[in-house]
Amino acid sequence: MKKKRILIASIIFILIICIVTAVFIIKNKNRSTSNTVYTYSNVNPDYNYSEDNVLYLDDSGILHLIDTASGKDIVYCDKPNCTHEGYSRTNQNPSCPAAFYGLSKAGAVIYNDHLYFIGNMSDEDMTIQYLYVMDSNGENRKKTAKLENVQHVKAVLYRDNYVIGAYSNSVELNDEGQIINDDKPEAGIFVIDLDNYKVYMSDKITSEQANITDIYYEDEVVYYSTVRFGDDVTELMIEEGASDDAESFAYDNMLNGIYQYDIADEKTTCLTEIDHINDLRLLDGDGYYSSKDGYFVFDTESRQTRQLPIDADGKTQYGPLKKSGDFLYYALSEENSDEVTYYRLKDDKSEELMKLSTEKAFSIASICGQSVYVTYTNDNGKLCLGVISLDELNKGVFEPKELRCFDDEE
Repeated sequence: MKKKRILIASIIFILIICIVTAVFIIKNKNRSTSNTVYTYSNVNPDYNYSEDNVLYLDDSGILHLIDTASGKDIVYCDKPNCTHEGYSRTNQNPSCPAAFYGLSKAGAVIYNDHLYFIGNMSDEDMTIQYLYVMDSNGENRKKTAKLENVQHVKAVLYRDNYVIGAYSNSVELNDEGQIINDDKPEAGIFVIDLDNYKVYMSDKITSEQANITDIYYEDEVVYYSTVRFGDDVTELMIEEGASDDAESFAYDNMLNGIYQYDIADEKTTCLTEIDHINDLRLLDGDGYYSSKDGYFVFDTESRQTRQLPIDADGKTQYGPLKKSGDFLYYALSEENSDEVTYYRLKDDKSEELMKLSTEKAFSIASICGQSVYVTYTNDNGKLCLGVISLDELNKGVFEPKELRCFDDEE
């Protein structure tokens, strides 16, 4: 009799957990439909940030949702008694609706009451990716748009009923799927119209280590930043330069570009290409970067470049530049110092926000509305993803809510 009561209690407990999980997913699904804007991660395409939550794929390809307000991390599955087993040799057809897999994949995103995912979950040509569309709970998946000659998806945005993505390729295959050239770097962007699943492709950039670093969409136009070595730089030169001084070799030989792709005209335009700079990023469509001469911004509308009043002499940039509204956020560490100073810039005036020791310092991963996602090292020495409010950042308060810690392999 006692065992029977324990069994009944266990069943009730499992049912409660399933109900709570389903309610949590539905609650966040309702908050995360067409009104939610997700932003890709510059570091890992498996992550997408919004003001209310984070969607990410774990090492097993299982989709998780982190609720920003509560910090709760759940598997994005409301299927009763599901073991949430990902793809493997022994489980080649996962039944869990949160399971995604493929050689290249971009994290799943909720948009217009559906869940979208780009990858190839079949044994087909590695140079083909698909846009999968499914119910908001991950069920009833179907292939829609087909992306040909796309090997590695780097970033994806969902805006104005378009899917805008960046990709890079590294090898060339023959019709039988065999590699005939293992050194054919190229990169570009794609656009998928969700009204009819028509695919648009920009012109490609080529040469060694060609890549797309950022994408931005506004009014039927896609802006994107690129990086590549000059046409005269060979793979052997890169290997030799990297062994001597990789950072200096890249600074001296890499070209950074900003391109514009007009969807209606299907036209690619190079707006600028710059050498001898560091880490070009698109922030609200304009190109921000640094060089040995200081910090600069390239205005994509006027196509003019101006220098920013940032005093970086004897200092090193800590983490990426980020924008929120009219404010540019940046952090600098001085040589022979164990402190990082955080600033915000508006109307050519910088304001110091806070100073932190290098052990307590953080990098901004993304700013989404009032949510500022940060990476930092916690008291246990683990690299973590956390969140603070934009108000806290502006007041110089860093007391992050820990969302998850990364494995050593991540």
